[in-house]
Amino acid sequence: MKELLQIENDPAFLEFRCAKTAYLLWPLIRIQFFRQLISDLFYKHASLLAPVSVVPYKSILSVLTKSVFHNTCRQHGQSEILVFATGAGQFKRQGVWFNRITDYLVEASFRDVATVEGIVDWKFPEPRWNKKVNYWLPRNMLILLSGRMCSRMEHARQAREVLEYARARAFSLCGLSISDQCVEMLVGVMSRKIARLSIMQSAYRRVLGRVKPRLLILEEGCYSDHGVLNSVAREMGVRVAEPQHGMISAGHDAYNYSSLLCNSEQYREYLPHDFLGYGRWWNDQINVPVEKWVIGNPHYSAQVRSLKRGAGNKNILILSDGIEFSLYLRLAEELSSLLLGRYTVVLRPHPLERLQVHERFPGGLAGNVVIDRHQDIYESFASSYAVAGEVSTGLFEAMGIVEKVFLWDTEKARFAYPVHPFFAFSNAQEFASAILSPEEGRLSVTQEDIWATDWKGNFQSYLEHVLV
Repeated sequence: MKELLQIENDPAFLEFRCAKTAYLLWPLIRIQFFRQLISDLFYKHASLLAPVSVVPYKSILSVLTKSVFHNTCRQHGQSEILVFATGAGQFKRQGVWFNRITDYLVEASFRDVATVEGIVDWKFPEPRWNKKVNYWLPRNMLILLSGRMCSRMEHARQAREVLEYARARAFSLCGLSISDQCVEMLVGVMSRKIARLSIMQSAYRRVLGRVKPRLLILEEGCYSDHGVLNSVAREMGVRVAEPQHGMISAGHDAYNYSSLLCNSEQYREYLPHDFLGYGRWWNDQINVPVEKWVIGNPHYSAQVRSLKRGAGNKNILILSDGIEFSLYLRLAEELSSLLLGRYTVVLRPHPLERLQVHERFPGGLAGNVVIDRHQDIYESFASSYAVAGEVSTGLFEAMGIVEKVFLWDTEKARFAYPVHPFFAFSNAQEFASAILSPEEGRLSVTQEDIWATDWKGNFQSYLEHVLV
């Protein structure tokens, strides 16, 4: 990752600006550009930038109608804290939908909190525990539509100038090529983003102006796609904090930046003020120029406290990455044939691919491999003897719950995790041997540096510090 970051270590990336809004252009395409390079290097069977799957118009219309009606009935008033969430963290808690990433923070804040949330998999999450939720879907669809309708040759010209410059540096510094086809795809993505910039800024200003929060808790706040919201919040005097939502590491493009950008006051305007990490270990992995706080993982703490583990667990749980499901299925099939029925091999789809995998295997079986259908990963841990994955937060979440945790040692994993605490295997034979070994893969206890204790106290101390 450090080598890739040299590409953006050039003052020109602080000079490419939108002609209309003066917004820095590099944040609009930074993640997609780096992920194209990473995809070409490490993802051989699928792309990190795969096209969005087609959704039936009936589903879109149904969820959109419900969202508009819901928002009309629940208009936000002023609140001290505003939460912006993707909606990817939903799970059923006591029969109602609860967001594992943000709702714990809402519950523990003891302050007036409003929430704006996205819709995932075109499923409307009702009934909800959080009653002060508006859905971003109606506004987001208008924003996306405006980008397509307003995109002009001038926007494409600006996008191409940035991308060709970055492309040339990738080749000269790292020897990496991006095909003309991929560049055209990225130009299209970026030109639509430039076209909708002013509309996005207006939308965010309206929401922040109505709620008038002092603190914005923004999921995925360090991702460059949220640069617009970060910059608008800063412009309006609102402090921004990103709660950790999953795996971060020295190989994660959203949380590591070139020295030039790290030292740039201009670029910091497009990032949050604070990052609320699970523990010191995670915060030490990244160099994003924000203030890092150790909070803990509320969902991990709650699940570990309430988890009921079965006796004599015989499941070997493999965690897919949401990109290359076929590779994990092949590993699971090979492992199952080697274990000869002594254990049940279970393959858990990533939330990004869950819907497609369940449609592909409606019976929940792929040969001798069981397709995991639990909504919450901790329910899967409860019946597992061992857990394995390549690039997944689930490996860390399994620590202290599951007897053995393994890392699939691939180029992709070594890029993502230059440092990790797991026993590694390189193929199904090594994996099977490690499972059958009494010692390999065992982790004694969860370390405080990875999962900080007393998350409520830590979070409330943070709020007392920033909301004085």
